Amino acid sequence: MGKRNTRQRILDTALALFNEHGAPSVSTNHIADEMDISPGNLYYHFASREAIISELFTRFEQSMLEITALPDTRLPNAEDIWLYLHLMLERQIEYRFWYRDLNELCGSYAALHKRFQALLELQQQTIQQMINRLDDSGVLQTTALQRATLTRNILLTLNCWLSFSAITTDPLAQSPNLAVWQVISQVAAYLGDEQQHQIEQLARLYLQ
Repeated sequence: MGKRNTRQRILDTALALFNEHGAPSVSTNHIADEMDISPGNLYYHFASREAIISELFTRFEQSMLEITALPDTRLPNAEDIWLYLHLMLERQIEYRFWYRDLNELCGSYAALHKRFQALLELQQQTIQQMINRLDDSGVLQTTALQRATLTRNILLTLNCWLSFSAITTDPLAQSPNLAVWQVISQVAAYLGDEQQHQIEQLARLYLQ
């Protein structure tokens, strides 16, 4: 097996273990044992657990950056919003270890903390841009204060949903579709009748 394949297997195995048990509970020895390789083989590719976590965060970061662009040739519609939110939550679920131990990881890895803050700022800018463009087009009827509050509420819901779903007994909370609807429902209060109808149609489709 090539070096690249072994490196990829280490990352995939670490991600699965981190997601299941939490990154602070998983050592490099645990990862090596799960792969049935020697610790020395693992250290050949990654000098520490921090290096593995950093590489996984880079993958997560890149996947999030890929979905931040809004359509340039037209105004975003309800389906654009739904798709954007759904893709964002899918990425968060794929790398849920980061959200599972967010405070501890940010406290332990200052460089990653700064990168995550930058990612949050980009998410906020994208959400704010989306809301502003909907307001400019007349789709939303909001004040500046309402738009700022709505932006923060959406950002908060998106980044705290996994923690909520981990402790609630509601089985629907495990679905990203419900999280998306929870966000969309905040926007729906400011939508016109036509957009509200479109949102309700999407909800019936995704929440079956």
